[in-house]
Amino acid sequence: MEQNKVVALSKEQHAKTKISSVNALSHVAEQHMLPVVVQEFVVAGAEFPVVFVKDGQNDSYQPVVLLGLAANQNLVIQDGKWQALYVPRVARNYPLVLVQPEKDSERLIVAVDESSERVNETDGVSLFKDDGSESDYLAERKKQMGEFVEFSRMTRGFSEKLKSLDLIKEQVLTITVDGEPRNINGIHMVDEKKLNELSDEVFLELRKLGFLTAIYAHLMSLQHTQKLVQKLAKPA
Repeated sequence: MEQNKVVALSKEQHAKTKISSVNALSHVAEQHMLPVVVQEFVVAGAEFPVVFVKDGQNDSYQPVVLLGLAANQNLVIQDGKWQALYVPRVARNYPLVLVQPEKDSERLIVAVDESSERVNETDGVSLFKDDGSESDYLAERKKQMGEFVEFSRMTRGFSEKLKSLDLIKEQVLTITVDGEPRNINGIHMVDEKKLNELSDEVFLELRKLGFLTAIYAHLMSLQHTQKLVQKLAKPA
């Protein structure tokens, strides 16, 4: 695969640039998990297992949807097509991305990955109008990316709260594929026993923060692991 070539978006350089909608999710075809924000737990959790993975560097937890049961295995994309109703927010705006122009800067700018086969000058939706102003497509994408940054910040607060209450535990998922048991490591989830043992005061605080809905959506979503197992077990 060609190396990413991420370039800051400019109306001069990208005046004629178009984004094709063909194979719009090919960039996640080998991703077995994708980050999600807390605002997505209910809709994403209706189709995929939502779990937490630990970032060892800063001892934090990132919620993700499982799309496969091994590295580089995406069971939701088949024959190049996304076989689910919901597309996680993180995957929607590529080949447009947000980048930090300076290290440790809070500022983010919109860039485009010019190595994507979807970036061209003949087919697709324009990024800029003839007068140099942003197209509706670009304006909407920028709005979505801004929302994702804000939602990600709220999600970090959610994960930090769960961690501070010692509610996240590691869980080895044991699945059976074609009669063979397999363990999936590195998965973390909310400890339901500890959740039920919280004081009324803390439980009420979680409710007021709006976190209970997300917690229960996460716990209910774990049943979808079996769907991935069934996709895996199907003869190719």
